[in-house]
Amino acid sequence: MQQLKSATRPRFAKPVRIHKLSVSVALFLMLTGSLAQAQSTPENPFDPEEASAPVVDHSHGYDDYDDDPKPEAESETEAEAEAPVSQLIQSEELDPTEPVLDGSVTAPTIDDVIEIDPPPPVESKLEVSLQPEYRLRSLRITPIELNSEGVRDIHWTEQRFRLNSALARPGIGAITIQLDALNGVLVGDNGSYIGTPASNSGVSLTSKRPNLTRWELGLKPGGDPLDRQSYVPVLREASLLDLNYLYGDITLPFGLLRVGRQPMNYGETITAHDGGRYNRWGVSSYSDAVDRILFGTKLDQAWGVIKDGKDHVLDNSQDNGVIFGLFYDFMKEDDVALYSDDLRQIGTQIQFRKREADWFGLDWSRNALLLSAVHVRNDKFNSRIFAFPLALETHVENFGLRVQYMHIRGKTSEISEGFAALSGKQATEQDLVSHGAQAIADLQVGPVNLMLEFDYATGDDNPRPNDPITSFNFARDMNVGLLLFEHILAFESARSVAVGIENLSGTDVASFPLTEAKSEGRVTNAVVIFPQVKVDWLRTPNHGFHTRFGALAAWSAAKLGVIDPIMTSINDVTNDVADNAVNFHGGRPSRYYGTELDVQLQYRFKDNFFWTVEGAVLFPGAGLWNEHGKAVRSFLVENRLEYIF
Repeated sequence: MQQLKSATRPRFAKPVRIHKLSVSVALFLMLTGSLAQAQSTPENPFDPEEASAPVVDHSHGYDDYDDDPKPEAESETEAEAEAPVSQLIQSEELDPTEPVLDGSVTAPTIDDVIEIDPPPPVESKLEVSLQPEYRLRSLRITPIELNSEGVRDIHWTEQRFRLNSALARPGIGAITIQLDALNGVLVGDNGSYIGTPASNSGVSLTSKRPNLTRWELGLKPGGDPLDRQSYVPVLREASLLDLNYLYGDITLPFGLLRVGRQPMNYGETITAHDGGRYNRWGVSSYSDAVDRILFGTKLDQAWGVIKDGKDHVLDNSQDNGVIFGLFYDFMKEDDVALYSDDLRQIGTQIQFRKREADWFGLDWSRNALLLSAVHVRNDKFNSRIFAFPLALETHVENFGLRVQYMHIRGKTSEISEGFAALSGKQATEQDLVSHGAQAIADLQVGPVNLMLEFDYATGDDNPRPNDPITSFNFARDMNVGLLLFEHILAFESARSVAVGIENLSGTDVASFPLTEAKSEGRVTNAVVIFPQVKVDWLRTPNHGFHTRFGALAAWSAAKLGVIDPIMTSINDVTNDVADNAVNFHGGRPSRYYGTELDVQLQYRFKDNFFWTVEGAVLFPGAGLWNEHGKAVRSFLVENRLEYIF
């Protein structure tokens, strides 16, 4: 089961000075928050009046930890660009020579707290911010199917245009939009002129207008819908535009109120990913979104105003102080005449951040501790679920550490509804207990960055509807490696899900949890150790070139091993589930996924063009063998061009 989910930097016009009583607002980061944001946060990202155009940057890259912050022009690409600033408002630091608050009080009254001075008039000029990017990527995987000749090699070239934009009235608020065009659309005029999808020309030699197609897994002509091998890559019609985010902000004197379809999380976490350019390997292809009401404020500054009144000097930074947030999510409504089928999520988070410190005689920076609590409720399936995300980040001298952890606990009958119909058993209310974690340690030694990554996601080796649910899924864009999780397991799990859905077709099933068995690149049921090394051979404001190497080893977290929940449920006819269990390739369950070697070469021109070549080889372990104990090596090559303005 899927767990609960909770470029360049945009440029803005000249900021407007903050008025005297506004308490600094803080962007609330859903669930574990974005640890990467604190690494490059400007001084006043949430100044309620200093802002010109509040835009959330969902596409700026993440950089490896570096003792010397590089100039803005030297941000890296998607794999390691300078840490994202998923911010509501970007602004310049207040002039220290011009006092923010004047006058003094010895015992502030409630009037002092609520309104010291009326704010100066704010211009009503509407400001527009646009941040476009375009990418083209070509991939080849040889083979995608490790155990048969049904689907040998696959290769394709796809594209995507993304636009982050905001319409803002400085000091008041903004409306932010993110949309994609040609997302995953294949190059060329594809398909059959009289088929679906239809090509624009009946003769490929004369085609002068590409169409909108993409590939996905589907049933081959004449194939058996109950046979996994019958599902192969097929062409499908693609949409021209995808609207990811659309939400409004209003900057109140005591905090920020955001309403609309917005990111589940700002940045990258194991629970949700906003689709930005943070990954060190591969690309981001999804934008996890939710319809939400969100409020955030900065508690330390509120207390400072209450305590010191006009003598308090506001600290409007995002990376220093105590930040508090609340949110309410509309996950599902369905029948508007019923309340019992609604799914709602409510949560809170508090962040403790310290920009710089001198502890134990060492220089500490970008220190952050994030604590969250989330509750999900639905009456239809009697869902009562709690989640407790935690995140920690710190940097000491040339060493950096980031840790994320998520614990989920509760009850629901929604998952058992689908699996009970599939296995012919009775649906029950199931306990849910799952965990996920990631730890990344970076050591910078001159131009060399040494990194050790550890990933953990609990698995479920018993898909029976009366057994507790113990699986945890990473966010889809939380890339771990290039090939094993991103493509091989995604391909085979999608085949099994297609068979499961076909088995349930025509039945009256209230829930289709089978879709969550399709990994779509997510890490689940896994323990991963992933050492990496990056070498910057050239690093100037205008040019950069680096190489990155990684060696990934993965095992299943479940004791029984790698399990295909769909085919295991279909074959479940004995008392012991282990007698019927199979992996995604039809073999007996085993714990070792295999070893993957990854390599990356990247050239950067300023912050506007990135050329990346990546390669991977997978040595499959017993967890990927078929019933005959066979699996072949697989190779991946990707060439990627990115334009960011």
